[in-house]
Amino acid sequence: MSYYANPRDFIHPEDSKALQALKSIPGFEQFAKAYMKIFDERSWKIVNMSSKVRLSEQQCPRIYNLLVPICEKLGIPVPELYLELDRMPNAYTSGDTTVFITVTSGLLELLTDEEIQAVLAHECGHIVCRHVLYHNMGEMIINGTVNLLGLGPLVSTALSVAFYYWMRCSEFSADRASAVVCGGSERVVDVMLRLAGGTTDVASEINKELFMQQAAEYSQYVDGSGWNKVLEAIALMHASHPFTAVRAATIHQWCNESAYKEIHARMHMLKAEGVCPKCGAAVNPGWAFCRKCGTPVK
Repeated sequence: MSYYANPRDFIHPEDSKALQALKSIPGFEQFAKAYMKIFDERSWKIVNMSSKVRLSEQQCPRIYNLLVPICEKLGIPVPELYLELDRMPNAYTSGDTTVFITVTSGLLELLTDEEIQAVLAHECGHIVCRHVLYHNMGEMIINGTVNLLGLGPLVSTALSVAFYYWMRCSEFSADRASAVVCGGSERVVDVMLRLAGGTTDVASEINKELFMQQAAEYSQYVDGSGWNKVLEAIALMHASHPFTAVRAATIHQWCNESAYKEIHARMHMLKAEGVCPKCGAAVNPGWAFCRKCGTPVK
């Protein structure tokens, strides 16, 4: 029996801090309550079923089967997976009681199967870290839907900025989930490199080590000047994702730390029958969960 990755082990500390700061912004509670009153995920079901391709073991199984082992490793149900016609490489997760992942045709054209799996693991990371509902709320602010639904007056500048900041921080947690599933930072870094400009035509010419060196030089450039930090903050003010080079450097560094190495070891450690794969406590054959720590044992 393999260890289930626990999100408590890999949620980025800035993710947790930013979420608490977001919830403390005046007006957040009112906006959240108003959102929940009008929120109906059936509208997404209508759009998905009518205009996208739902993938399965029978429909484009090559891509769908990349998702299933990810969910097993993270201990979550397999969400619905849709393919959307869009030349821009992208993937996103939405929903609440029924969560779904959408990947674009542009993403499949740009990435290898291994890199696509890293992206799917990233999206599943958002699910297991319970980001999705708040992401849905943040996306409404980003795309202006709040104005169409009459919620605009509830969204202050401070609330908008806080949503953007938390969404960026949440990406670091999802990157960690992807690294945990994929066994290290390599595939996540590969995805960042592709998204930064490594198209299929020039992929063989791109040097990953030089890209990581570029990321390190960027960090030194920004950290070495207070004004450069201000300029970076301005550039990111309305961005939902961190810069790709920063994400590559951040995940590479984390995967060289002891916290990741401990998770990696547990993920690949087979436990003896009758022992909890998480805490090592004895479990009875008929138990579905460990009665000491709650980990699934079936």
